[in-house]
Amino acid sequence: MLQQRRRQRLFNILIIVLMMMSITACTTTPSEEPEKGTGMVLPPNPSTNTAGRRPWNDIHNWVYWLDTPNLQQIAATNFELAVIDYSANNTVFSAQQITALRQATCQRRVVAYLSIGEAESYRPYWQAGWQTGNPSWLGTPDVNWAKNYWVNYWDPAWQQTIYHYLDAIIAAGFDGIYLDRVDAYQEHYAAGHENDMVNFVTNIAQYARTHSPLGDDFGIIVQNAEGLAVNHPDYVHLVTGIGREEVYVKAMNKPTSDAARARTEQRLDLFRQGSRGQLVLTVDYTDQADLVSEAYEQSQAKGYVPYATTVNLNHIQTNADYEPDCNPLT
Repeated sequence: MLQQRRRQRLFNILIIVLMMMSITACTTTPSEEPEKGTGMVLPPNPSTNTAGRRPWNDIHNWVYWLDTPNLQQIAATNFELAVIDYSANNTVFSAQQITALRQATCQRRVVAYLSIGEAESYRPYWQAGWQTGNPSWLGTPDVNWAKNYWVNYWDPAWQQTIYHYLDAIIAAGFDGIYLDRVDAYQEHYAAGHENDMVNFVTNIAQYARTHSPLGDDFGIIVQNAEGLAVNHPDYVHLVTGIGREEVYVKAMNKPTSDAARARTEQRLDLFRQGSRGQLVLTVDYTDQADLVSEAYEQSQAKGYVPYATTVNLNHIQTNADYEPDCNPLT
């Protein structure tokens, strides 16, 4: 009988311990890292290192240079925003280089390009032997861009690859990221995965703003896919702004139709009104003076920030009569 009572007492103690452990688990502070793939909204993360940085809604001009960007050439200009690759000739830019580019003139913002809807075989994450189906998230080549492959962007393994890439961008001190191939959800293979793209961008933004010392001031600029604004207003409110190619001139030197412009502008206006930075960047691919003028005048009339260049994105194109001014901060 005594032994039975002892066993009962031990059993009761065990139950109490398990209950206490359960309560503790429920009340533990959650990890700072957002739960990926859920679109979970985290509380704001205050900016801690934004002194002297140009507000996102105070940008009047920009340069877009992805193919081997020359930081010294950009630093010598009056562009207030530079969207660049985070490396040149397979050498990652250092935090010192990015800081020097930011502080050189105009208190410019410096943003890193990051493709999330395609894998690029010239990136550090690419491994020898990869091909369509291996790894499982790697899709078919993009016939329009050599060395680019569509991906199952909803796959956790691909998303983890992006988060590791993003860690390197944050460590280099960039002010934000410029997310390309968000429009992958429109591809036939991705049918039914529109919400997955919205959730992916949402989680990327939350991850970056949690891990960057800039906090909520870390910029999230999406390229194209402005149609997401129609059914996803929270997506618009989450991002800093949008960049849109070929609003007025397609590559190369082919004017768009009035109907196409009006439809695109209607959706871009949702970002101009509702995004965090009210920032709409347009890039038109032309080197003809009359088309450059048309692209700049129409973009600026809408309150957008225009840039005209060639489709290779491998140099600075300074357009006559539209040279960038270094505007004082307001």
